[in-house]
This record gives sequence, C-alpha cells and structure tokens, in this order.
Amino acid sequence: MILFYLASGLILIGLLVYLYLHISLSMRCPKCRKINNERIPRSSIARLFSRFLPLKAYRCRTCWNQYVVISD
Repeated sequence: MILFYLASGLILIGLLVYLYLHISLSMRCPKCRKINNERIPRSSIARLFSRFLPLKAYRCRTCWNQYVVISD
C-alpha cells in the first residue's frame, strides 16, 4: 500500500514538473522568446489536464521547442 502512494506521488510530481517546464501564458516560445509557432496535437498529459484548464499545444518553428499555452 505504501508503494502505491509513493508511486502515485512520484507520478504527480513528474506531471507538475513537466507542466512547469513546458507551459507558457503567452504565444511566445519559452525557450527562444519568438512568436513563430504552429499548433500541434496535444500530448496525453495535456489532454488529461485539458478538461480542467484551456490548454493548447504549440511548436516553435525557430527552435522546435514544444510548449503548452494556457488561454481562454
């Protein structure tokens, strides 16, 4: 039982770290700060949270960084 809670806690922490590193509040790329992006299909993690938050996945055409934008 303890292993279950430990594993679920690690999964939750990993999920939060992933979103922290790949999230943006504007259309600018978090890595190169340019606005040269295209929409891409959402990852499974983003699809999971899209029920609660308005998430849209983008890829920067300059540096190919993938990131998620929280927008209305």
